[in-house]
Amino acid sequence: MHQVRDIKCKIEVLEQLTHDTRLIRLAIRDGNPLEFSAGQYAKVIFRNNIEKYYSIASLPGDRNIEFHIRRSAENSSSSHFILDELKIGDSVHVTAPMGNSYLRDSHKGPILCVAGGSGMAPIRCIVETALKDEKNREIHLYFGVRDERDIYFEERFSQLADKHSHFHFTPVLSAPSGHTDRRKGFVHNAIATDLYSFDGWKAYLCGPPVMVESVANLLKKRGAQKDDVHTDTY
Repeated sequence: MHQVRDIKCKIEVLEQLTHDTRLIRLAIRDGNPLEFSAGQYAKVIFRNNIEKYYSIASLPGDRNIEFHIRRSAENSSSSHFILDELKIGDSVHVTAPMGNSYLRDSHKGPILCVAGGSGMAPIRCIVETALKDEKNREIHLYFGVRDERDIYFEERFSQLADKHSHFHFTPVLSAPSGHTDRRKGFVHNAIATDLYSFDGWKAYLCGPPVMVESVANLLKKRGAQKDDVHTDTY
């Protein structure tokens, strides 16, 4: 769909999203904005030749490229470097776009989006692009995380829900550390309670394999066609 480009960039913004997730925004040093479809990913090479693959969180048409990077469970040397040592102005090389789990523009029916942790990056891109293109389309976004401190972009999505009556944002906590008024449990159970039939829907899922598999199995049991469920795991 889009030509793959090799792009020279530099770090423009570093922002802490949660206790273990960092936003990295890159300025393109030469050439036009990256052309891609919402939901695709990039190969990213940092100094010291550290190479990683990250979903693109910025929107098509943006003049910068944004990623949401979460610290790995084992806190590897590369994870430590990317989250603790990168500096504003550092050079970064990006090859993009890649991936087949992208927003299908021709589909005008309802959409289910499910993100787990930093899987919010491509899902944010898909949701905001879909809202921009089809303002009255029904869109449900579920954000599955462990605890309160893992939620981010809540204000952003709450504002979008206020603006678009057909958009619904639901965080779900699987292991809250204290009292909460939020939805609790596994995200696929919350979806099962709220929505019944997925015939004619498109679904975009990104997150841990167990979460993605559980949601995908639910959707297929409730009428979703295999080709309408697009998944990305990490």
